[in-house]
Amino acid sequence: MMYNQKEFPQLMQTAGKITILTALTGVAVFVVAFLFNAGVTQVQQATATSTASTTLTVLNTPPAFTLNAYEVTESSTTTPTNSGSVVTWRGIGTDSNNAPYFLLICKTTATPTANAASGINNLGTAPPACGGGIGNRWAVSAAASSGVAVTAATTTTEAFAESNAWYAWVCDDDPFNPRCNTTPVQGFSATNSSPFYVNHRPVFTNFSNNGPRDPGTAITFYSTSSDPDSVTAQDRIYLVVCQTNGGINPVTRACNTGGLASSTSFALDNATTSYMLASILRDDTYPAYGYIVDQHAHTATANPRNQNFTVNNVAPTLLSGDISLNGGSNIILTVPGDETTGYTLDFTVRDANSCRNATNNPEIINYRVAIYRSSNSTTTCNGLNATYDANDCYVGGSGGAATTQWNLSCTASTTSCTGPTDDTQLYNCSFPLWFIADPTDAGPNTPAAYSTTDWRAAVMGFDDDGATSQLIVGGSPVELISFTALDLITAQIPYGSLEPGENTGTLSASTTVESVGNTGLDQQVTGESMCQSYTVGNECEPSATSTIAEINQKFSSSSVGYSLASAVTLSSTTNKEVELNVNKSISTTTPFDGTTYWGIGVPGSITYSGVYQGLNSFIARTAEALDW
Repeated sequence: MMYNQKEFPQLMQTAGKITILTALTGVAVFVVAFLFNAGVTQVQQATATSTASTTLTVLNTPPAFTLNAYEVTESSTTTPTNSGSVVTWRGIGTDSNNAPYFLLICKTTATPTANAASGINNLGTAPPACGGGIGNRWAVSAAASSGVAVTAATTTTEAFAESNAWYAWVCDDDPFNPRCNTTPVQGFSATNSSPFYVNHRPVFTNFSNNGPRDPGTAITFYSTSSDPDSVTAQDRIYLVVCQTNGGINPVTRACNTGGLASSTSFALDNATTSYMLASILRDDTYPAYGYIVDQHAHTATANPRNQNFTVNNVAPTLLSGDISLNGGSNIILTVPGDETTGYTLDFTVRDANSCRNATNNPEIINYRVAIYRSSNSTTTCNGLNATYDANDCYVGGSGGAATTQWNLSCTASTTSCTGPTDDTQLYNCSFPLWFIADPTDAGPNTPAAYSTTDWRAAVMGFDDDGATSQLIVGGSPVELISFTALDLITAQIPYGSLEPGENTGTLSASTTVESVGNTGLDQQVTGESMCQSYTVGNECEPSATSTIAEINQKFSSSSVGYSLASAVTLSSTTNKEVELNVNKSISTTTPFDGTTYWGIGVPGSITYSGVYQGLNSFIARTAEALDW
């Protein structure tokens, strides 16, 4: 069939896009025209080919996951993400159009909105939004090329819930038809899938201790603390205490500097820990900083809290074995009627607060010493009361009821106290004893009350706070040796004037001796002949007419008759004793004394008149015990 081209020019010349509606209309026109023309003129067959172009809009397809989104670092009940830390998701999306895509992490399953880029040349600039708005979004990534891994991240805060569900989409930003995949993913394995967990900081509101405490005892630190997390189980918390505000390692729960204590077991609330104070520690106030950390190494916002603790001042102490009287040697008096010097006492005072105080000055500043015969006790001779007695109780020192009656001199050793961890201070002392100090050696004439005793030293220490030790008795007593001594008060024995053949009739001349030792006193004497030419070292020559032999002198403890048997004849070769029975002296200023009575007879053969001289010697003898 031929079409009149002039009659249907539009049919022969139509070109470009054609829609379905346009095509149907054209057919209708053609049919009508054909029916009309058929009745008039035979339709000529067309001699040329007609064409029609086609159009189709191909819709954009959404990207799809080729690696499901997952938590890069697992955030689970056992490994939660600490608040303030980042949760990161990673995934891979592939776009069939090879267009860039976004990774979107939302809080709910609400359908997200893909946003369109402003033009085909601006792809990757319009990130999608979670359904329900930005409040439902955890994170959105920057655009990534199709098939390339991409990450999205969020920083957790204390406001996050402990368990947080997440849903991941991949979306493009096609300018005409942006789309997201239809079904969200929540990870690809149990270890890194939704939800993620946030570990919140523990709560720390108070820090205290049970001080003050003594050196060598435990101090306990307390906290008012808790942890808000309770999914599966309440989180455990620990208390760490440091000497400095230098922070802690939350993983090892150790102080960065100056560690004191760390909980050895966990607590659910109010964590505590203890610290054993050094056995030698200055009395002072010491810093303490408390830190709370939970089982996931998350620290409290309030860290650290400061509460210093105090170490008590404790009294000094002494050990019996640290007291040495006279180096362990017996005491021997050597000076009649006065003090013998040079005896020694060494003792060590110990103080658990160190021998140096917090200002690096001496901790031990005073001492009290009692050196006594053991018939006394530290109750009666204790150095705290005025119990000084030169016979058996010497007390003195720089502390307590000091006395000026005894010249005790002590010096702190400069080598014994080595520093703040040393608790010892050595003192080296010297002292005198009076001649009346009681003897304790077991001589044949020593009274039993003395010989069963000994001499001892007791010491008390004072610290810089006034605390005192007990009065401690040294463990090595010594003996004080008997010292019998006399002092002849009378320098001459004046017999007066006699004729040859006469005697004094009674023992009327006298000599007096004082007991200037520490025993009861008897006396022995010897004597020499008398002549007019006598000098010391130039004895008289025997002569019946010019020398009066020593045997003509007699003596006794009383004024008896010259001819009585109780009058003892003087000898130049044999010590003759007179029982003076002078008691042991008990006063340093008024010793006890005794008198010897003397008489002489002048031989009738003496023919030379004049002054005759001689020399008698007096020897101290220890009186019998009953005569002391």
